[in-house]
This record gives sequence, structure tokens and C-alpha cells, in this order.
Amino acid sequence: VRRPANAFICFRSHLWNGDSMRNVETDHRDVSRIAAGLWRKRTSQEQLPFRLIAEEAKLRHARKHPEYKYAPVYRKEKAAKR
Repeated sequence: VRRPANAFICFRSHLWNGDSMRNVETDHRDVSRIAAGLWRKRTSQEQLPFRLIAEEAKLRHARKHPEYKYAPVYRKEKAAKR
């Protein structure tokens, strides 16, 4: 089960779903960098709608998956390569 989207991911999705971002950039790494810069420049009041959307998603996720608990999996191969 995937984790629910946080406020930044909701913001980034909003940017990507708008026509302006798709016409400017197609590399998702760059889209995320641009979105991160725009997110940091927003005031907490401007971020609020995305925080509310993320909170709704979190509640829906909790109702749909009541036993869900985030448990990251750390792979030994990745740790050994560092």
C-alpha cells in the first residue's frame, strides 16, 4: 500500500496537471526542482489549500487501510554500495 500524498506532492501534482508546466518542462526531476523552489517561496497561507488536500487524503487513506503503518524497507545492497 502506497503512502498518502503530502502537501508538497499535492502542490507538485497541481503544477504538473496544469498546462503551463507541461509545456515548459518534461523531465520530472526538473519539474520537482522547480516545484520545490516555488513551494519554498509560498507563504504558509498560500500553502494551506494543499495542506488541507493532503490532510483529506491522509484521512481517506486511514479509513481505507486502517491497519496501515509506514515501515520503510532498507536494503543491504544499497547500504553496502555507499
